[in-house]
Amino acid sequence: MTKRGKRSKALPVFDNQLEWGTGDLVDESLSDAAQAIIADLAEHHDGDLQEWLKQRLGSYRAVTRETEKGPARHEEIREIQQAHLSLREALQRLSNFSPFVEGLINDACWRSHGCFFSGGLLSDLEAKATMVSDVLDITEQKLETAPTIRGVKPKFQRDALLADTADKLRQSSLAKMTKRRAAELARELLVAAGVEVPEDIVEIEKLIRRVKKGGKKASN
Repeated sequence: MTKRGKRSKALPVFDNQLEWGTGDLVDESLSDAAQAIIADLAEHHDGDLQEWLKQRLGSYRAVTRETEKGPARHEEIREIQQAHLSLREALQRLSNFSPFVEGLINDACWRSHGCFFSGGLLSDLEAKATMVSDVLDITEQKLETAPTIRGVKPKFQRDALLADTADKLRQSSLAKMTKRRAAELARELLVAAGVEVPEDIVEIEKLIRRVKKGGKKASN
């Protein structure tokens, strides 16, 4: 009797893209107010301002959403420690086969890869595992010393969005645009898109400069 393979169901088509790592839909929507501002700017700007802003906002929303629902610091550190433990257990398991099983594995490894498992492929894996372990150690140290802000969420992503939007506005402008005007327009556009940003334009300019310098201070 011939078995028939299952027919795959057609996947749904979404306008928005899927967020990497979670499978959630990325929200690239633009409010009517934001679209109206872009329409007013169209005569004085070239290219894909609206499409660029949709994609940049989608990225911003995805990252901030993950940050807000992310685990506590001690849980993040536990993730690293658990990965360390799993790595050690895997290497220990691979190094302790019974003689008969080890012989079969060595034979399969030689036939498939031209080298023995013990002292060959396993040694390569142990070397890579040492590198992974080093990376996990460094990551754990960074997590332990990284500052946390309780009660107030840092605004790194928002500040970067401000800076990127101001840059995009200046670059796409058909006429020369001052940094102050770009900052004003960036603020107006992001507020219309539903992003909470400071009202003071001097503060906006300060945040943009901080991002460009590599922003070492968290803004609120």
